Amino acid sequence: MKAAAVAAALGAAAVLYFFDPAGTQAYPRCLIRHSTGRECAGCGAMRAMHALLHGRVGEAWRLNALWTAGAPVLLGWGALRMMRRRRGGVGA
Repeated sequence: MKAAAVAAALGAAAVLYFFDPAGTQAYPRCLIRHSTGRECAGCGAMRAMHALLHGRVGEAWRLNALWTAGAPVLLGWGALRMMRRRRGGVGA
């Protein structure tokens, strides 16, 4: 189960790395942007993640500062939980 989740996350990251959300039609259309003409936080998070995967932290910060600051924290927390579960520790 864990291996499948890791494989899915790596696959999603690979797609996001190779296909820019701002310049391709490979992603579903955002209903908020379609309805209002304004970009939602999810749109900014996808573009920010694409920028982060390419090492463009400043661009990612401009696109979605909360996601840019929170993504490393979430990744670290997930890695810590996986390590604790593997060792059978508290908080698993």
